[in-house]
Amino acid sequence: MSAAFGAVQSLLFVAVVPLTTVLALSAPPAYALIAGVHSLMPFLARIVTRTPGMATFTAFVTGLLTSAISPIGPLAAVPMLLAGLAFDLSLPLRREKPTRSRRILLAAAGVGVVLFFVALPVFSPEHLVPPVLIATFAARVAGELVIGGVVIAVHKALVRAGAAR
Repeated sequence: MSAAFGAVQSLLFVAVVPLTTVLALSAPPAYALIAGVHSLMPFLARIVTRTPGMATFTAFVTGLLTSAISPIGPLAAVPMLLAGLAFDLSLPLRREKPTRSRRILLAAAGVGVVLFFVALPVFSPEHLVPPVLIATFAARVAGELVIGGVVIAVHKALVRAGAAR
């Protein structure tokens, strides 16, 4: 199931990579907000399956599938894997009960912080100024929180439909 989520995520990646490529170079805060979409399926895989490590595995599958078309090649898998790992490590290691929405949002915010710091080394010098850095940090956390909220809503809909527990 997580591999299927990874395949869907790779299709989302293909859909947004033209936009994110331009935004990464010209408007880091806008990129940071939009790039949250890269966490959607890894987060959903972890919440739906309730299995520790599935966000990381889903990100790995996505990284493999998108490395050929990413502007930065296999390096694109690094932030995906780190996001999946940070999300997995932020959630409980037991499968018995579902993760609370507040915990999911806290984990998503943590992923936003991690991804901001992962991106710092590739910032262009003209973007390494406090207003851009602050706006990018806030946008990265906000983007991940939005995705966390989407995951919560989708999971609730799947539970109501009987497709998840």
